[in-house]
Amino acid sequence: MNLMSAIVGVSIMGATVPMIAQMSIQPMIAQKRSTSFSQAESLAVTFAGNAEANQSLPDIPEGCSVSDPNNSVYSVTCTNGTGQFIASASRSFRILDEIDDSGSGGRNFAYETPEKFDPRECPTTDPWGVNGFNASGAYPLPCKPFVIFNSERYHASDPNSWLFDINNHNGWGHHERY
Repeated sequence: MNLMSAIVGVSIMGATVPMIAQMSIQPMIAQKRSTSFSQAESLAVTFAGNAEANQSLPDIPEGCSVSDPNNSVYSVTCTNGTGQFIASASRSFRILDEIDDSGSGGRNFAYETPEKFDPRECPTTDPWGVNGFNASGAYPLPCKPFVIFNSERYHASDPNSWLFDINNHNGWGHHERY
């Protein structure tokens, strides 16, 4: 009986050893794939960071490719490793010089910005003067909207609700949410 148990045990071991060996090397395979991915990602992040910092495309490193811009957004894909250990990483970046938005930050405003404003504030019934007040000729120049009557109102305003571009009005600086 002991001989039979030993033969059955050895047979089972012989059938399971390849599976056990495969399981034992999986952590090393995962580590090698992780190393390849880390190197590819490092290349992609470095390239994208340099492009954004310099506002121009740097030399493309070996193993990387850059897609044509879509709405001024580029994509770099870097690949590293060989065989079953190959890994790729992609990063997107924007080169602002590519955008011709006249400094509006990509926003579209409902009305053209007047060149000059009257020193008087727009009435509360027409806070931007675009609903007929400016057209009425009550003031010689367009009235000054509520949000640019003083610096506190300007900085507390939301650029997404502006009817025309008033960024950096009166030299108050670039609006922090613009």
